[in-house]
Amino acid sequence: MLASGIVAVLLVCAFCHRFMGYRIRKEWGILRNSGRFIWYFIVLIKDIIAANIQVIGFILSRKDRIDQCLIRFQPGVKSVPGRVLLASTITLIPGSVTGEMTDDGFTVHALTPEIAKAQQGSKFEKCIREMEGES
Repeated sequence: MLASGIVAVLLVCAFCHRFMGYRIRKEWGILRNSGRFIWYFIVLIKDIIAANIQVIGFILSRKDRIDQCLIRFQPGVKSVPGRVLLASTITLIPGSVTGEMTDDGFTVHALTPEIAKAQQGSKFEKCIREMEGES
């Protein structure tokens, strides 16, 4: 039974290689970056928790006026998947929402100017560039 499973796997791999453009180098690239993906996820969770605490503090402070703002900036990430990941990350972090992503840059809405400034040149851009191999 084990031999038939191995043969089936080899046949599927040969089919994918021949007809679907599968290349083993792509898989090695994903495995090579798996540590960076895990690190990105850890940094993201840490920042989500910190931003939650910051927003809760902001809500509990009972300020009468919110100094929300819109900013526009050009991220250092060039690839489309990297830019989408960065836009999604900005939206996941409490207190900020990516309103628009174009070739000219991002438009981000933030609750405070401090949150807005933190989005420009963030550590997430650096992590994404490392995952893309740009460093």
